[in-house]
Amino acid sequence: MRRLFRSAHSVRLAVAGLALGVVVACSAGPKGGFDAESALDAGPPPELAAAPGAAGGILDGGGLLNDGTIDAEQSCTPDAGGPGPVRRVCMVATGDECDGKHDLAGFAPNGAGGNGFDDDCDGLVDEGCACPAAGVTKECFLVPASQTLGGVPAGWCAQNARGTVDCVKHTTEFAGTWSGHCRGAQPPFADDFCAKGDFDCDGREQNSRAHDCSCGPGSIQCPTTPLETRPYPAPSQLPLRVDGAAWFQNPAESASAKNWKWSLVGGDCDNVLPHPTFAMYKTPDGTGAPVSQQADTLGLSGKEHGVVAAEPTVTSSFYPAFSLSGDYLVTGEFELFGKHYACTQKIAVRAPGIRAEACWDTEAAGVDLDLHVAKVDGFASCPKKGWSGTCATEDCYYASCYGSSSLSWYPTSASSACQGWGSQTSGACMNPRLDRDANGLSGKCDATVTNPNAPTSTGGNVGGGFCGPENINVDAPADGSKYAVAVKYFGGSGVSRTHVNVYCNGERVLSTGYSPVTGIDFPRLTTAGDDTTGDMWKVTLITAKLTGGVLSCDVKPTASQQPHPALDGNSAYCVDDTALDGPTTTKYLAPGGAAPLNSDAMCFH
Repeated sequence: MRRLFRSAHSVRLAVAGLALGVVVACSAGPKGGFDAESALDAGPPPELAAAPGAAGGILDGGGLLNDGTIDAEQSCTPDAGGPGPVRRVCMVATGDECDGKHDLAGFAPNGAGGNGFDDDCDGLVDEGCACPAAGVTKECFLVPASQTLGGVPAGWCAQNARGTVDCVKHTTEFAGTWSGHCRGAQPPFADDFCAKGDFDCDGREQNSRAHDCSCGPGSIQCPTTPLETRPYPAPSQLPLRVDGAAWFQNPAESASAKNWKWSLVGGDCDNVLPHPTFAMYKTPDGTGAPVSQQADTLGLSGKEHGVVAAEPTVTSSFYPAFSLSGDYLVTGEFELFGKHYACTQKIAVRAPGIRAEACWDTEAAGVDLDLHVAKVDGFASCPKKGWSGTCATEDCYYASCYGSSSLSWYPTSASSACQGWGSQTSGACMNPRLDRDANGLSGKCDATVTNPNAPTSTGGNVGGGFCGPENINVDAPADGSKYAVAVKYFGGSGVSRTHVNVYCNGERVLSTGYSPVTGIDFPRLTTAGDDTTGDMWKVTLITAKLTGGVLSCDVKPTASQQPHPALDGNSAYCVDDTALDGPTTTKYLAPGGAAPLNSDAMCFH
């Protein structure tokens, strides 16, 4: 590494709305006119390669030559090595990523269904590419396929650029396509910086094109691995501390940081409900009111809902609390010695087993929908396989496995599985169980209540509590068992738009229905009818698989053959109506009371 002259100052690196500030002991200024988004990290850009004296290295606009060698007069050491570098090749955007023009020799082909990578570097993955069924998800990465080592993103991106993208279907005329939104993922930084880690994800650590990283470490080191926690933590002692002071290479400098601001972005139901289902606290005591405030223009799309908190309420650390599974993104911003810095980190909230959650946009108006999960196999005493009106012990819903219910398919779980911040369970953690119930009939929830942990006088959302989702959990599903999921319009009036997520070991494996972010406006439930009449959305059929004690889930969404335009919108969904499709549509799992052979057999039209 050769230094042509010395200067010491700080720079700000930004990409796709993320920013990270770096102070180096000796560095040159940022390179003028260099577009790192489309650069080849393996070599210099043309305008720099031709600079006098470059000799195959990279000469930046401030006079810094990065040639991987050591000057004899200096004590600097070369930049860190690695298996890379890999080439970041961003293809020209043409409206989608699956027209054949984006396929590169030697890299994962795109084709009609996409390849799970952001090949045109626009912040969307496989947009416009074909997908199998609305609601299914797949793994995705916010890097192009070129920027991988053996098909796996390099460095920081291996975990932090990873997320899940969901399949959407807007009309009956056209097939489903991937939405492009890679939830829980972050793009790589535009360049490396002088701290341990490969932040530009080119396969080499600290090989910055803008700074001589051999002269000393940076003052700020953003976290390189996700945090992990669980839903329903103990309110009096929240287990996870997000600590920005740990990012300072010189701990004494953290006291000089000013204007701290934290933002936390949530999941699908947080965009449907009046308020996010998570919060921030200044201390580990989460029994009081959160210190965070709601924000509705977060995320890469600018449409994500989340919470923010700022100085003086919080400074370098806070304690988050979660009531749902999923991947969350937290960003901490501050100023140090007159420069702005920001670091973003993923928080993986994981619960064991299978979890289904439902939320809808009319809960605050008093509409009462009910989430159902029925176990398809077993129950020899029930000759007809069905929902609550046919075989009560086969169907987990509000009347059978909420509160003090004794319904149990498997051994009871530990109390920590269902008791804690944001939950409504105080008794045993039955397996299965409904750990949140949204009951609009006895007293609708209060859209002005922003604290998911706010107590209610009668339990649940009855009598003005927080407007939250309904969750059904099967903590220890049996290998090979099948579980049917549906949402029933129990009571109230008006059109309700509904979203359902399914998590398997905390990973989002299904995300289907109404979504303000992707623009999906169906399905719609319009007719109430208690447990046995009216509308019922048949969502999916899940098969649990245990391999070496590790759970995976085969999830198949339910589609209709002849969709009801006002209810289904298109054939991606199936809302059975007892007046249109017969009186047994909300009683039986499949026509005639047979066990459904596949997910589509659950639909009666």
